[in-house]
Amino acid sequence: MAEVIKVIVSCVKTARPLNTVIVGCAVLLGMWLTGFASLSACRGGATVLNAALLILAAMAAAAYGNAVNDVLDVETDRVSHPNRPLASGALSVDAAAVFAAALAALSLALATAASTFHAVAALMPLTLLTMYSLYIKRTRIVGNVIVAALTAYALLFGGLPHPYTKILFAPALSAFLLNFCRELVKDVQDAEGDRAAGFKTSANLPYPAIRRLLMSAGVAALAAMWIPSLVLGDFGMVYNSVCTAAVLPLHAAWMMLALRSDFDKYVGRIGGLLKAEMVAGLAALAADKFILTL
Repeated sequence: MAEVIKVIVSCVKTARPLNTVIVGCAVLLGMWLTGFASLSACRGGATVLNAALLILAAMAAAAYGNAVNDVLDVETDRVSHPNRPLASGALSVDAAAVFAAALAALSLALATAASTFHAVAALMPLTLLTMYSLYIKRTRIVGNVIVAALTAYALLFGGLPHPYTKILFAPALSAFLLNFCRELVKDVQDAEGDRAAGFKTSANLPYPAIRRLLMSAGVAALAAMWIPSLVLGDFGMVYNSVCTAAVLPLHAAWMMLALRSDFDKYVGRIGGLLKAEMVAGLAALAADKFILTL
């Protein structure tokens, strides 16, 4: 019994529960911001069950991506992340592979139960996550772009298919750019393990080039943050207030660290600040919508 519990706990850790919950929240937020328009394509209309199916499908897909990535990166993780379940030996590769396959099947089944459209919409990220882990991860920049796009896709997935989904485009762009930055610093964080395995990732670029990429994407993300309210008028004063009070300080903090010549010593902190900024951005969107519904 104790061994079974150990395997279950290790599987949960491999799925990265915090990250999967954030994905689920992004999908729910996308639905809410578009008035649950995406559920018009679901059988039975906008029901709690259909919303739950899509949220869980997205969370299962995100967990699958994390699990299959760990299965294929177990050797590099023994250097870069020795405490992860597979790298530490707490979970076998075979067990993790079965777990990953089950998550992919679950994601597709849940999306299909909602609608045929959402089955196709869920199949795309599952395919890209598989291709990323098998091939694309070992490339410079391209892998970062794929993962960042898939993370931003969670927000759009919650609003598809409906013309009103356009209000999600600017927030999704901001999320994409922030996740691109986070993927860059994660590559630097994993550089030692990737080099040991012979992988060429963005961390192989000169550090000044990586800093320029971080600064460029950071400035663009900052601009995209204000587009929904100041340019498009999709969100109002509450959104602006939360962005100013919570999102902006986090953004400034990680950009200042990224500007340092020894920024590689702070990649863990930069990554944490970026994740906090993305959560704060979702909170800004949610707070604005909540006030409008009162």
